[in-house]
Amino acid sequence: MRKRDLLKAAIAAPFCLCGTALAERNIVTNRQTRPGVIPAAAFSPDDQDALTAIAKDGMTTERLPGLVVGIWAPGRGNWEASFGRGDIATNVPMRSSDHVRIASITKTFVATAVLQLVDLGKLHLDDKLSTYIEGIQNADIITMRNLLGMTSGIYDFTMDDQFGKDFVTNPMMPFSPDDVIAIVKRHAPDFAPGEKVSYCDTNYILLGMILEKVARKPVAQIIEEQVLVPLKLRSTSFPTNSAIPAPFAHGYYAGADGKGPFQDYTNTNPNVAWTAGAMISTRDDLRIWARALATGTLLKPETHKEQTQFGLISDSGGLSVAYGLGIARIGKFVGHNGAILGYTTAMFYLPEADATFVLAGNQASNFSNATTDIFYSLAKHLFAQGFGSPT
Repeated sequence: MRKRDLLKAAIAAPFCLCGTALAERNIVTNRQTRPGVIPAAAFSPDDQDALTAIAKDGMTTERLPGLVVGIWAPGRGNWEASFGRGDIATNVPMRSSDHVRIASITKTFVATAVLQLVDLGKLHLDDKLSTYIEGIQNADIITMRNLLGMTSGIYDFTMDDQFGKDFVTNPMMPFSPDDVIAIVKRHAPDFAPGEKVSYCDTNYILLGMILEKVARKPVAQIIEEQVLVPLKLRSTSFPTNSAIPAPFAHGYYAGADGKGPFQDYTNTNPNVAWTAGAMISTRDDLRIWARALATGTLLKPETHKEQTQFGLISDSGGLSVAYGLGIARIGKFVGHNGAILGYTTAMFYLPEADATFVLAGNQASNFSNATTDIFYSLAKHLFAQGFGSPT
C-alpha cells in the first residue's frame, strides 16, 4: 500500500558501496519451480556479477535486512538470488520460498477480479459508484473505470495524518472499510473525476466493497476462486488474520525515513490495507502472476485491451510512469509494486523480451521505494531499451 513509490520509480536511489557484510548471498540458478516451466540458461558470469553488485548496493542504501530477486528472460538468461536475513533476531537467512506481504500488488488481483465480473456482464466499467456506495462526494459521477484507473479524485485515506500515526503506533489496530469512508468524508476530493491520474488507495477499498456486494462472497473467496485456483498460485493468499504462512520473512520498520532502529512489524491487521494491499505471496508465485497479468490470461482480449489503456502519471527525464486498470507501466515494463509496514515488493514484465522481474525486501514504511529502485537498476543493466518510449 503506497502512493509515492510509483511517482518516484523513474529515479533510482544513489548507491553506497559500504556495509555489504549484511548481504550474504545464496544464489540459485536454472531451477524449475513449476511443472511446465522450463528454466532458461543462467546469465553470463559478468552479468551475474553486475546483478549481484546492484542488488547488494541497493540493499545497503535502502537498509534492507533481506532481499529476494528473480529475473527470467527466455533466450537471454535467468537469475534467482536471495540475500541477507529474513529474521534479524535468529539470524535466519532470507529464503527464496519466504512468504511476504505484497502490499499494493494486491490491487492487480482485485482489479482482475473486478474485470472478470465485467466479462460476465455483472459489472460495467461505466457503472457509477453511487449505484453501490452512497455518501461519497461525486459518487454519481465516478465510474468503475475511474476507480480502477486512479482517476476518481477521491481523497487517499493513507495520506490522513491521524491514520498514519495510528497505524505506525498499532499495526494491529481495529479498522474496516467504514473507517476509510469516514476519513474520506472529512476531506474534500483532490480533483474532479477524470481530470488526471493520481494514485489513491481509497479507490481499491471501494472496489473491494463493490466486489463483495456484486459477487455476494467475501473478497478472499472471490480472489481464491477466480484468480488463485485457475493459475495454481498455491503460495498466494488474501489473509483474514495477521498470520503469515511458513516459511516467511519477518518484516521491519525503521521509521518513515528508514534510518531508525529496526522494529519487527511482521504482524499487521490485514483489514487496514484490505483490498488496497493485504495479500501475501512468494517470489515464484509472483513470477507466474506477473506474466498472466501482463498478457491478460484471465480476461477477454477486449477487456485486457481496456485494462492496458494507460494514463500518464509522470514523464520525468523521458521516462514515463503510467497507470491502467489495476496495472502500472514504467517505460515499457508493466506490472506493479508495493510497500506496507515491514515489506517492499516489485513485480514487472517486459513484453518485448518476455522478461519477468520479481523483488521482495523486508524493511519498509507505507511509502518506501526500495525494491522499485533496485528493479530499475537491474532492468536498466539488462534491458535499457525497456525504458524507452512505449509504443
